[in-house]
Amino acid sequence: MSATNGLEALKLIDSKSKLLSDTCSSSSFYSDVDQIKSHKISLILTEYNLPMMSGFDVSQAIRAMKPPISNIPIIVLTALPVEEIRNKCIELGINDYVAKPLKTEELEKVLIKWIGEN
Repeated sequence: MSATNGLEALKLIDSKSKLLSDTCSSSSFYSDVDQIKSHKISLILTEYNLPMMSGFDVSQAIRAMKPPISNIPIIVLTALPVEEIRNKCIELGINDYVAKPLKTEELEKVLIKWIGEN
């Protein structure tokens, strides 16, 4: 799933969170396991400089949501200086970042670190 701006991203993530919550609280929990798996978000990759909301604002809003959504690894793509981004990521609970210009091997390394090789 993808979004074109920060606000749209939050709406998508929030809708997935509500679906998961509704499914888990239903009386037919075990029959809905496949539905939960098909809507699972494994990782959030966001650009720092998004329209409408920055990637940092989106990340802060996600961390304020209820688990399990709030625990999803968040990776920020940015052109900010390393020291500035590192400190901001720690402060906001962002798991990692990838510097621009984006190098495929760097992105692959970060993705494997947070979601595994599969």
